[in-house]
Amino acid sequence: MDDVPSKWTPKDGTKLAQEAIIEAIIPEKRPLYRSLPPALDFPVDALGPLKNAALAIHHRTQAPLAIAAQSVLGAATLAVQAQRDVKLPAGGRKPLTGLFVSIAESGERKSSVDRIALEPITQVETAWRQQSEGEQLAYLNAKEAWDFSRDKAKKASPGNPDALRAALDALGPEPKAPPHPMLIISDPTPEALTMHLAGGRPFAGVFTAEGGVLIGGAAFSDESKMRTAALFNTLWDGDPIRRKRIGTGSTFLPGRRCSAHIMLQPVIADELFGKSLFDGIGLTARMLLVAPNSTAGTRLYREAPAGSSAILERYNERIRYLLMRPPVTSPDMPDALDPPPMQLHPDAKSAWVAFHDECEKAVLPDGALSRIRAFAGKLAEHAGRLAAVLTVYDDPNAMEVPLIAMQCGINLAIHYANEMLRLADGASIPPELRSAQRLLTWWQSLPNSSLHLSYIYQHGPSNVRSADAARAAIKILFEHGWIERLAPGTVVDGARRKEAWRLIP
Repeated sequence: MDDVPSKWTPKDGTKLAQEAIIEAIIPEKRPLYRSLPPALDFPVDALGPLKNAALAIHHRTQAPLAIAAQSVLGAATLAVQAQRDVKLPAGGRKPLTGLFVSIAESGERKSSVDRIALEPITQVETAWRQQSEGEQLAYLNAKEAWDFSRDKAKKASPGNPDALRAALDALGPEPKAPPHPMLIISDPTPEALTMHLAGGRPFAGVFTAEGGVLIGGAAFSDESKMRTAALFNTLWDGDPIRRKRIGTGSTFLPGRRCSAHIMLQPVIADELFGKSLFDGIGLTARMLLVAPNSTAGTRLYREAPAGSSAILERYNERIRYLLMRPPVTSPDMPDALDPPPMQLHPDAKSAWVAFHDECEKAVLPDGALSRIRAFAGKLAEHAGRLAAVLTVYDDPNAMEVPLIAMQCGINLAIHYANEMLRLADGASIPPELRSAQRLLTWWQSLPNSSLHLSYIYQHGPSNVRSADAARAAIKILFEHGWIERLAPGTVVDGARRKEAWRLIP
């Protein structure tokens, strides 16, 4: 040990300090990136008439309150979107559609929350399914009779186009198939969602507690992700769907509505929000995100409050009622929605205008919302839509948004802005660092701290399933002091390995 620097030698010269040996051998571990600050508490009071339902679901499941809030907001938005629009002072008439996203790890009871919040919707789908059995039979019989009469008219008018045209005109249009009883779709491609809105009811919902199936599926494949994002944008804006394909012909669908609530694990959210494509075409600006703190480890058994069941039954009754009401359609196009626009009460209008102007000033280069400019540009509109949704849920016959509902909408919008600001820092983390962090987390969960290269890319996280990807992530962990290289030929996993590493304790 004579070559040890003298500064590590104790003054008495008898031995090296143990702390100095450890410091010399083990490099300092450096975090791969700065962790996000904790999420703010969800403003549950701003849910207004939905507050008690969200709390009841939260108490029953002990899932994060923000996820319960997102679920009831999503369900209510789905239920009211065929009944009303809202007219905002700066932007005109807007549909009551919403795109809600909840980010949470596995084990946060997302599915349990979703199941309770969507129960009234599944009940309505069941009723529609039972009703459609008789409607389908009536349709098939009417279609058969129509085809028969059309063939008979053709045979009765040989060589007489005028007579044939008169007979076909008298026959009328082809019978229309009854709408599909399914309202919620979990994993649609853009083409499938378009077909659903064309052949089913003019409104639908994309709801899933397993967002990885949607984001990792055909809807967000390299070939479809731009079309999917564009379609969600179109539906959120309330514009007609316009498609022209060589194989399937032209599609023009005005008056369609579609809302969504997608629950994602953080690693899947990285795939969605780490892509500049979605931000560039405005999809993320139309989304309302939450990424609440985990409740795992605090969910000791407790009885739900006595009134929870009654609260949820009232919530179910209101959602069912709104969905069973006939959708408001256009007199000229019975299959196209044309909901009447709600007006803002003068006090609500004043509050909205003040909030709109504050949002506009906040996107200046030194403003509080400058880092999320695209989202901030739609923040006042989000507030107005949320206020209108709460109003219609509270009173299905309402035609005016009151001040208290607008205050709720603004408070909710402020929370979503704070969440977007917080998550914007995470979106700026380079993907290679996230990849290394995933490898490290997986590695730390294993009983063996020593691994070799082929084991890592054969059994490790999906992001390191190649030798090159594994080496890149390993290099980052090495440079940050989390692992050490083992000498070539070291026995790992029962064999001598050329490339192997060990986690540093």
